[in-house]
Amino acid sequence: MTAPTRPHVESPGATRRLAQFLAGARVPEDVRATTRRYVLDWLGSALAGGEMHPPGLVREVVAELGGAPRATVLTGGERTSAPLAALANAAASHVLEMDDLDRASVSHPGAPVVAAALALGEAEGVDGEAFLDAVAVGYEVCIRVGEALGTTHYDYWHTTGTAGTLGAAAAAARLLRLDEEGAVQALGSAGTTAAGLWEFLADGAMSKQLHPAKAAHDGILAALLARRGFTAATRVLEGPKGLLAAMSRNSDAGPLTEGLAEEQAHWRVSNVSFKFHACCRHIHPAADAVLALRAQGLRAEDVESLHVRIYSQGLALLDGVEPTTPYAAKFSLPFAVAAALRFGDLGLERFTDAAILDAETLALAERITFAPDPELDRLYPAAWPSIATARLRDGSERVARIDHPRGDPEAGVTGQDLTSKFVLLTAGILGEARAHDVAAEVLDGTPSPARIAELSRPE
Repeated sequence: MTAPTRPHVESPGATRRLAQFLAGARVPEDVRATTRRYVLDWLGSALAGGEMHPPGLVREVVAELGGAPRATVLTGGERTSAPLAALANAAASHVLEMDDLDRASVSHPGAPVVAAALALGEAEGVDGEAFLDAVAVGYEVCIRVGEALGTTHYDYWHTTGTAGTLGAAAAAARLLRLDEEGAVQALGSAGTTAAGLWEFLADGAMSKQLHPAKAAHDGILAALLARRGFTAATRVLEGPKGLLAAMSRNSDAGPLTEGLAEEQAHWRVSNVSFKFHACCRHIHPAADAVLALRAQGLRAEDVESLHVRIYSQGLALLDGVEPTTPYAAKFSLPFAVAAALRFGDLGLERFTDAAILDAETLALAERITFAPDPELDRLYPAAWPSIATARLRDGSERVARIDHPRGDPEAGVTGQDLTSKFVLLTAGILGEARAHDVAAEVLDGTPSPARIAELSRPE
């Protein structure tokens, strides 16, 4: 007897699998607890960055565009539409270069994802648990997309702007409780608007803040359109003319779905790094290596020359960047390393108009060289290592190597570390005592997006 023929059922593609996940994933309490840490970290950067010049320009445009007053622009407290509030808040959170960083995807997921979830969550009146779940889901999608895009994507594209748009859309779709089909359409519209090119570095320009800003804005836009039935590519990631094919020479769709499940064992948010230096994350291991030498007694005036070995991907981004503006200085490896050696830190005050004209720092930077190291390349992107070799005027050498700079999960980051960073960034805005109280409420409680907006108001 011949068995009946079964109709062929094609397995769902990667975009649909992600849609199924974001619509139905159950976020464990320990993941919510981890997510709280990244919300607090994002909030500190957003509040401290809001008064900077580039986010100020964004706020002026947001005011000009107008919008129904449903979500809060954290700096200034104005209320506007959710997409426009997210635009302003995401730009503010990225300008100081102290927002979180995921190594595997080479992205800053917090800037677009938390900004989108906070603004839309406030507009929709969701509670704290729904907000945290949306943030965790958004990180998951952003990081998986960034991983799938591969290392060559980063040669031209700022992953925070590209993968970040998908992450913001995922968070927004989760908050709007879109079903699988709606989530597919939201991801499709997000994917077709994803962008962000590195060319701005040649000019020391402000585009880097625009990338997460537009990612947050467009992610919300994509989800709102999907809620109304607006259709988009259903295979925007894996299709022959989709994101992976268009934006990478070594993409791999595997990370999009490997281990993905409604009750998965590991969440990507748990492996994201924090930043404790106010500069490009590719500089942090070199800075920490120099700080380690400084702690051993190395003084800037004793240094004849200093050579930094770094992985090729970091060098490709940093090579040739001159400290012509405070923002460009955050991407100048010689300048930042020189400042770290001279002053013992890379806080916000190291990247001001006055700081970039400091003659001693500039003279020391002239004695700093850097080059790629094949051994370090083999560790990237799981680790972002650097080796600093200082040749002293007496002819001796000192060497320090850092594989995991301060802020990496492997280096250990406590709640007190994050509270101290938050207070450092926001005490001048909130007052020191209130900054401590806000940190405690965000880390230990489950404040709603509306409550977080309220907590962010200056004294």
